[in-house]
Amino acid sequence: MRTPRKFPFLPVAALLAVVGLVVATLPNPWVHAGPESIIQASVGEEHDDSAENGNGRREQGDSAETFRNPSEVASSDGALNVTLTAGKQEIEIGGQSVVAMVFNDSYIPPTLRVRPGDTLNLELVNSLENSTNLHHHGSNVSPLDNGDNVFVDIMPNTRYRQRIVFPDEHPAGFLWYHPHMHGLVEAQIFGGMSGGLIVEGMLDPFPQLSGIKERIMLLKDFQNIGGEIPSDNIDSNAGTTRTVNGMVNPALKIRPGETQFWRIGNIGADIYYRLKLDDHVLYEIAADGNRHTELVPRDEILLPPASRTEVLIQGGRHGIYQLRTLAVDTGPDGDQYPEVVLATLISEGAEREPVELPTADQFPPVEDLRGHPVAQHRSFQFSEDPDTNQFYIDGKQFDPNRVDTQVKLGDVEEWTIENVTDEMHVFHIHQLDFQVTEIDGQPVPFTGRQDVVNLPVKSRVKLLIPFTNPVIVGKFVYHCHIVAHEDNGMMATVEVVP
Repeated sequence: MRTPRKFPFLPVAALLAVVGLVVATLPNPWVHAGPESIIQASVGEEHDDSAENGNGRREQGDSAETFRNPSEVASSDGALNVTLTAGKQEIEIGGQSVVAMVFNDSYIPPTLRVRPGDTLNLELVNSLENSTNLHHHGSNVSPLDNGDNVFVDIMPNTRYRQRIVFPDEHPAGFLWYHPHMHGLVEAQIFGGMSGGLIVEGMLDPFPQLSGIKERIMLLKDFQNIGGEIPSDNIDSNAGTTRTVNGMVNPALKIRPGETQFWRIGNIGADIYYRLKLDDHVLYEIAADGNRHTELVPRDEILLPPASRTEVLIQGGRHGIYQLRTLAVDTGPDGDQYPEVVLATLISEGAEREPVELPTADQFPPVEDLRGHPVAQHRSFQFSEDPDTNQFYIDGKQFDPNRVDTQVKLGDVEEWTIENVTDEMHVFHIHQLDFQVTEIDGQPVPFTGRQDVVNLPVKSRVKLLIPFTNPVIVGKFVYHCHIVAHEDNGMMATVEVVP
C-alpha cells in the first residue's frame, strides 16, 4: 500500500497528471516487445541454431533468441574508469515510450565488471532537477569520503568523482548500483536509475564450468502514467510492466543438457519476485553476491527488493518453458502481486552431455559465525503507521545527523529484527554481509551469508553480523529495502569505531 511521501524539507517533483494505470503485463510467450534499440547488447558467443536430424543432416532451428545481456564495461590494469550521467528523458521500454530518470540515456545502464583489488573511478554527472548520489549495494568497501558514502549530496548540474577501492580479499559476486538520496530513492530507482555490478571470480573454484554461457538478468518494473514513469504518489500495488534487461518476456535458448550460468537481480524499487522455471531446478551457487558453502537446489527462489541469486540451469528436454514470478502477497497492509511470465526458455538443438555440477568439497570454506564469541546482543523493531504512511525503527524515523548504533571494529554481534507490522519488510545493512541463524525461533541451516533478508509479517529474525573488516570503519546505514519505506523513515545509522 502506498501513499505520498511526506518530506517537506526535500525538493519534490511536480505532480504528474494521472491518466491511467498499466495493468500487470502477461505477454504472449512468442512475442518480444522489448526495445532492442535502447539496449547496447553484449551478446557473447552466438548460439548455434542448427541440429542434426536422423539422417545426419543439419537443420536450422525455427526459433529466434531475443534475450540480450546488458552492455558492460570492464576494468583493465587494475582500474575501471567510467562516467554515469543521470538525466530525465523520453526512452522506449517494452514497446512503450515513457519519460524516465536514467543513467547514460538507457533504462539498463552498463553492467560494471571489476576484480578484487581493482579501483573503480566513477564520475557521476547529475543532470536531474533534484539531488542524487550513488551506492554500490553489496560491496565490502569504505563508506568514508568519496567512497561508498550515502551521506553525500550531489546537487543538480554538478559532477562528483567517486573512488571505490575493492580490497584484494573482496568476495566475488553479483552486486548492483543505485541512488541513495534519502527521500528520493524510490523515485530515482523506480525511474530507472539502477544497474549491475560484478566482482569477477564466482566460478573460479569450479573448473568444469569454465566457458559456460553466462546470462545477466536485471529485473525492473515500470508504470506508464500519462507518458511518464511516476516520481510521486507511486503505488507499488498498481498494475506494472515487469521487464528483464528492459525487455518484456524475451526468448532464451538452451540445448538439452547444456549448463548455463544465470545471474538474476531484483534491482527495482519496491516489488518482490518469486522465481520459478517450469520443469527445471535452479541450482543456486550464490545469494546476494556471496558464494554458498555448497550447491543449493531450489524449485523456486524468493527475491525481495535488492536481492540477487546466481544459479546454474541445465537444459531440459526439447520444448518451451517459462520463467515466471509466482504470485506474492506481502500482507494485509502490503501489496499483492500476480503471477507474471518474465521470459521464455526454448530447449532445442542437439543434446549435450551435462556438465558435472559443483560438489561440496569444491566450495571454498565460509566461517560459520555461530562458533564466534558474540560481543553484543541487540534488538530492533520495524513498525509503521499505515494511516500516515510513516515507518520507524525503534519508534524513530531516520535522522542523518544522529548515530543510532555504535559498534566496535572486530566485534561479532547478534541482532534480532522484529517486524511488528501487517506487511513484509526487507532488512539490509551496508558495507558487509551477515548470517541468518533463526526465523521465528526456527534454526536456519548455514549455507553462507547474504546482505538482504525478508522479514515476514509479525516475525522475529536473528542475524550474526561481523563488524570485523577494517575497511568498513565509519558511518553507514541499515534500513528496509522496500525503498518507499526507507524514504518514509525506516532507516538508521550505524558507526563502526576502531
